[in-house]
Amino acid sequence: MKKAMAEPEKKIIYQEAECYGFDSPGGEPHLIGSKCGKCGYVTFPPRVVCSACVTKGSMEQIRLGSRGKIETFSVLHIGTPDFKAPYILAYVLIGGAKVLSLITGCEPKEESLEIGDEVELVIEKIREDEQGNEVRGYKFRPIGGGGRGDSRPCAK
Repeated sequence: MKKAMAEPEKKIIYQEAECYGFDSPGGEPHLIGSKCGKCGYVTFPPRVVCSACVTKGSMEQIRLGSRGKIETFSVLHIGTPDFKAPYILAYVLIGGAKVLSLITGCEPKEESLEIGDEVELVIEKIREDEQGNEVRGYKFRPIGGGGRGDSRPCAK
């Protein structure tokens, strides 16, 4: 008699976990960046050398926060193996840094967002790896209805 092999237990993997933290276990997430002690440049993800003044050892880790504003965005209609199209990719201004991120919580359409819309940080499933494990990472989602009123297809 053959024994049935148990399926391996699926794991949750936190992608780029050094780039975000939580206020408390199960609490609100926030991004972690760095700020130059010499010139004041703020960057994400955290760095050791300042990209602006190229001073080594001047960067100090800082909390960027959990809310930002859309600087610009694009709806991508061609997918990759990890991301099924369409999806929204945006630059979010947060805590003095510019962060490239996926946008969640609204339909992937141009009319879903406006430049300047407020967004909040969420840690969600990004994809599954080759073993079927859930890979989570940071994304942003719109806060409220934003600038286009109730006709917008974003989550409220």
